[in-house]
Amino acid sequence: MCDFDGTVTVEDVTNIIWDAHLDYDWRATLVPPSREGRWTALEMIAQGYGGVRVAEDQLLAEVRPQAHLRPGFTDFVALCRDRRWHFEVVSHGLGFYIRDILPPGIALTSFEGTYEGGRWRVRLPDGMTLAPGEDFKTQVVANLLARHPGHATIYVGDGRLDFPAARGCDRVFAVRGSVLAAHCRAAGVPFVEFDTFAEVSAGLLS
Repeated sequence: MCDFDGTVTVEDVTNIIWDAHLDYDWRATLVPPSREGRWTALEMIAQGYGGVRVAEDQLLAEVRPQAHLRPGFTDFVALCRDRRWHFEVVSHGLGFYIRDILPPGIALTSFEGTYEGGRWRVRLPDGMTLAPGEDFKTQVVANLLARHPGHATIYVGDGRLDFPAARGCDRVFAVRGSVLAAHCRAAGVPFVEFDTFAEVSAGLLS
């Protein structure tokens, strides 16, 4: 299981979009209610994209030149396929830009967005519901385990919102110097820091 923004990509694509299109300090406005547990991740993302007044095609034209896959990612995906390891991207970002940036054929579970009436509306992926207080990424990991019982779970990520899902997995890889690494360190959760997916590949093969 692997986060997308800031993990598969070096940059956080939602940050790029919000920095360009929100006319307020979204870090000061949107992050604290999420950090304090007053908003879910879905509520935070919906609030942020609710202020973006640009449709999909223009956003993709803006982010494509700025978003770069982390070195070693395509080789890592090939390794997973060769070893028959199920690989899936899980993201609080929106599927329209993730599918555009990801190489084809990679499983994805993410929030989805629809631009209509001059604004974005954000929702859970089709067929998914969450109980009050239930964490999106933790539920995705649980669903994955239900489909692949008995398999070890690996989480690769970088952010605060990755931690609830990552801490329940068998192994964790955190982007070097990331918030996820800091949370794992503070909670005593074993993890491996990395800069490139070649390091993740090597760690899984060792």
